Amino acid sequence: MLLRTRTASVQRLPRLRSRLVLLAAASIVPVLLLSVVLEYFLIQHEKELFRQAAVDRNRTFLTALDAQIEGYVGTLRALSASSSLESGSLDAFYDESRRVLASQPDWRNILLLDASGQQLVNLRLPYGTRLPRETDMYLDRFRSVVQSKSLMIGGVSPGPDSNVMGIAVRLPLLRGGAVRYVLQFILKPEAMARLLARQGYPSAWTIGLIDSEYRIIARQPYRPPGDHPSAELMAAVQRASAGWYRGKTLEGVDTYTAHMTSVLTRWTVGMSVPTSEVETVAQHAATYMALATCASLLLAIIFAHWAARRLAEPISNLAVAARRLGLQGTSDELGKVRADPRLLEVHAVAAALEEAASSIAEREDLREREKQAMRAADKAKDEFLAMLGHELRNPLSSIVASAHVLRLSKPGAQASIQAHEVIERQARQMARLVEDLLDVSRLAMGKLTLHRERTDLAALTNRVVATWLQTGPERAAHTKCDLVTAWVDADRTRIEQILANLLDNAEKFSAGRGSIQVRVRVESGNAVLEVEDEGQGISPEDITRIFELFVQGPQPFDRPQGGIGLGLTLAKRLAEMHGGSISVSSPGVGQGAVFTVRLPLSQDMS
Repeated sequence: MLLRTRTASVQRLPRLRSRLVLLAAASIVPVLLLSVVLEYFLIQHEKELFRQAAVDRNRTFLTALDAQIEGYVGTLRALSASSSLESGSLDAFYDESRRVLASQPDWRNILLLDASGQQLVNLRLPYGTRLPRETDMYLDRFRSVVQSKSLMIGGVSPGPDSNVMGIAVRLPLLRGGAVRYVLQFILKPEAMARLLARQGYPSAWTIGLIDSEYRIIARQPYRPPGDHPSAELMAAVQRASAGWYRGKTLEGVDTYTAHMTSVLTRWTVGMSVPTSEVETVAQHAATYMALATCASLLLAIIFAHWAARRLAEPISNLAVAARRLGLQGTSDELGKVRADPRLLEVHAVAAALEEAASSIAEREDLREREKQAMRAADKAKDEFLAMLGHELRNPLSSIVASAHVLRLSKPGAQASIQAHEVIERQARQMARLVEDLLDVSRLAMGKLTLHRERTDLAALTNRVVATWLQTGPERAAHTKCDLVTAWVDADRTRIEQILANLLDNAEKFSAGRGSIQVRVRVESGNAVLEVEDEGQGISPEDITRIFELFVQGPQPFDRPQGGIGLGLTLAKRLAEMHGGSISVSSPGVGQGAVFTVRLPLSQDMS
């Protein structure tokens, strides 16, 4: 009776297979929840990638726009240096302006006005014609140029004597600290429309360029220049100079719009992509992940059922064998269970799966590191190309503008002499940039060698500083030296290169504020060269990577300090090749910085 009761109680217990199936089902719930969360973040990630791509395209367009405007302004500045304008010969200046206008197909007109707004030269009218004053419609803008004494790039507006739209770019010309003339040209909005078309935007997208007064300059699809964009775009631009929002275009299309404002022109480009296009990409990615999740769950359920059977059957056989062993006193069934390899196969498969999972994890980790390295390399390459393009574009723009002046000016004229000086200075800048790039290449390939000789670091420093001061007479007022004799075995040319890079760096980030201190001393068996400035300083985050290749301090969009981040890297490598070191310290942003070069003293005391 007791045995029968115990047997009935045991039969009411759940089977191992049921427990395993229940366990597998319970494990599916967190997987499903994780899948839903991952799908949500995947959708957001895809949208963020789309947004970032839109922002990058806006930045690329504004870079091209600023480069084109800077080229126009360079030509205008070259014209402002005309000797006939300096001498007051307006008839000769009229002829020069006509030749410049003929070379600029994107310009509609060139005007010269005095500080009161009276037109002196207007190429739309024959020379000698009585010219009007600046109209009331534009008088406030004109006065703001005179008061600010700085270049002003206006917005799109109709001409005073016609409904033809144009963009006025005004340049005040100073004489004795006061505005004597205002030279301006009228830019055709069609030039900006052509620049917009060259970007190759998809036809379904809406692209618009608007001025600082929220008037359309150019647009795809076409809207007349001077029209207002959508109220949502105007409100977004008023909130921030760059952003991303969802709204409707003038045509009523529901879109995601990325906008960005140029620091140079204060014009804004807005790029609107249909919401269906943005969300379709994200939905496709989420759909693929959902299908993969369902497939994985189905396989997991099948495998769990199969594994439950493989585990339950050997255990059931073992129970039968044990029961028969007790009743019949034979171990034949137990021998069969011991000889049954299925349970061993389960363990072997589990071990194999564990090894496979480990291998897959290692492979995925390696693949992820490779992707991150590739992304970092692509980013470094893009940043380097952008910096290099910026650094090459500025001297090239100056050289092109000076070449225009040389073509238009008479030999020996002041404008011609200034143009020669500009070309020579900018060519030297480009040559130094190329030489720095070659030095980095030589260092990377191990082909750069040193020609050491015993040298007084103080005398060498004094000579380099003197030459540096000669190339910029204004530098002498805020440059001080404290030099103590220190003999080193070094390559003079490379030490000069280190010091020149440090001096240029100190001047670049001082922007003429505060003094630059150059010191040479002897300390603990080393010759110590220090260059200290009172410039913008270095943040703790940047100070740890300031000597890395292509690394620069933070700069605004127009990059007024220039450079491509090679000077300090070269200085560090060259100092290390001499058996020395270079370091930097700074109390913080806005508090200057000190660069310290340490070189071993010469052992030759003769």
